[in-house]
Amino acid sequence: MSKFVLRRVIIILLIITVTCPGVCYAGGLRTGFGKVILENVPIGKAYSMRRDSKFPLVIKNESDERVNLKLEVLIPKEGEVQQGYEPLPDIKWIMLENNSFTVDPNGEAETDVIIDIPDDNQYLGRKFHVFILSCTTGESLGIGLKSKLLFSVGEAKDK
Repeated sequence: MSKFVLRRVIIILLIITVTCPGVCYAGGLRTGFGKVILENVPIGKAYSMRRDSKFPLVIKNESDERVNLKLEVLIPKEGEVQQGYEPLPDIKWIMLENNSFTVDPNGEAETDVIIDIPDDNQYLGRKFHVFILSCTTGESLGIGLKSKLLFSVGEAKDK
């Protein structure tokens, strides 16, 4: 397969994973964390998706091969930002409990996603957009899922 065709296949897979609602699936990888919307995430207090929403990021490997996964937080580029939202001002606001995994066939990887917005009233009421990219590594053809995390900012409850 030529590099040109390979690039087109990768681009098509990324387009499919970005446009799928809720659940994402690509090349044997699947997640229910395709598009997640949170309201009133508090400032000045770490918000744990596992603890506070009971919704950690889970990537399932539905293939017959063991895969190595790498997770990365990405700020959307111009033209990728969801309407009504703005790109996350600082990537440090989003932390992943774990960002690399080896996942057995039909197994899954799970990590907590922690949102930690600075205690600054300028962020109250604003809406932010960030991506979490989950992709295979060490393969000739990398497969990836691009999860969309959208959230609005509210006041901290324990102030």
